[in-house]
Amino acid sequence: MSTQNLLEQKTIVVTGGATGIGQAFALGCAAQGANLVVADMNSADETVAAIQQAGGKAIGVKVDVSNQESLNAMADAALKAFGRIDGLVNNAAYFREVKLTPFEEIDPEIWERIFQVNVQGVWQCCKAVMPAMRAQNSGSIVNISSVVAVAGQPGYLHYVATKGAVLSMTKGLAKECGSVGVRVNVIAPGFVITDATKNRPVEWQQSFLKARAISREQRPADLVGTAMYLLSDLSAFVSGQTVVVDGGHIMY
Repeated sequence: MSTQNLLEQKTIVVTGGATGIGQAFALGCAAQGANLVVADMNSADETVAAIQQAGGKAIGVKVDVSNQESLNAMADAALKAFGRIDGLVNNAAYFREVKLTPFEEIDPEIWERIFQVNVQGVWQCCKAVMPAMRAQNSGSIVNISSVVAVAGQPGYLHYVATKGAVLSMTKGLAKECGSVGVRVNVIAPGFVITDATKNRPVEWQQSFLKARAISREQRPADLVGTAMYLLSDLSAFVSGQTVVVDGGHIMY
């Protein structure tokens, strides 16, 4: 199989696609021939314009992943624009507002909100696209977790717990959805430099850098190739798997 246009004529939905890692996923998939649905709470105009200027096809949809009606409208918009949904990247997450906090001091309202977005949101996104994927008898869902779900991280128990839930949910979804031709996998990034993370404590950032086999900062582009592999037919017999992309911090 050619590695050019791996996603030709496929329609991919990327949540949290307006900036950062999600934007990198959207641009990378479009470069491989995919039609993009860039879903975000904020305007996705910049990402959509970049795709269109490069000759690709994309629409932007404002969405709240904690609201099922909003997500169903997202799926309807994708079908109206492109006629099918072949892939979903569950990238949207509640992290920018999460502060380093001893677990005994975590605000229950923050705990509830982070689970509402990072766990319930993933489940609800999958629910929204599943009717289209089931009708096609095909589809690939890529959930975004974090290396902290594997390694642990002090001071972020609420975030770690949600990303651990995503790992387990991926396995359950893979078992349940395989019979209708839908694959579900998860990418666990290391600490990635984005606008949402660059203001984290320097010593915290350095702890990830020092633990890596590849001693450099991780950027959103470092995740794109893995996502395209999981969304494409190259991974047609891969489901329920966790792919850690962290420069060799965690090794199996």
